[in-house]
Amino acid sequence: MNPRLRSLLLWENPRLSGGVLAGSLTAVLLCRWVSLLNLVSALFVFGISASFVYVNGLTLFNRVTNKPAVRPLERYYSRSAEFVHLDSDKLHRRVDYITDGLNVVLTELAKVVLIEDNKRSLKFIGIFYAIWTLRTWFSTTTLISMILVSLFAAPRIYIDNQTVIDAQMAKTNEIVQAHVGKGKQIAQEQFSAVYSKAEQFAQDKGIMKKSDKKTE
Repeated sequence: MNPRLRSLLLWENPRLSGGVLAGSLTAVLLCRWVSLLNLVSALFVFGISASFVYVNGLTLFNRVTNKPAVRPLERYYSRSAEFVHLDSDKLHRRVDYITDGLNVVLTELAKVVLIEDNKRSLKFIGIFYAIWTLRTWFSTTTLISMILVSLFAAPRIYIDNQTVIDAQMAKTNEIVQAHVGKGKQIAQEQFSAVYSKAEQFAQDKGIMKKSDKKTE
């Protein structure tokens, strides 16, 4: 895990973690009532309109008062390269980081879909089924909010109570393994019984020849 992300999720800097969580939840909840496309469009309309009125109004005022013609926002435009232009090296590092992350996700997804490990695939079936089920109970924004809170709360809770949680998980795993073992045994017994009955039925109907048993 990335050190910055780890620090964020483990609340090593409570102010930063709290701010990120609060900002993320606010953004998610705003999406319920506000369209992001409408919001961005409105900000551009008001921002560009304000700049247009300011620049042309000040230019007209300078002409009327016979002041030298100076571009009103020239000092900001001349420094725009410091704030607007992207640093290619930083951008390449970010793109490489995102690409590496996507490759990891796609590789894991391929392993799950192609059933490289039965346990892993069954685990993800359970996870996606849980999300699918929860989506029928809660709205998307509520579900995303719950996931965000869980991401920030679960790691810290686990670290603070690791001994107790590990002990409970070990007990739960033993119980699950015991039930799985019993389930496998019952399934094998039922399969053997059904197969024997089917074989006997096929032999009685002449579909399958009875096996000859020779005794010495």
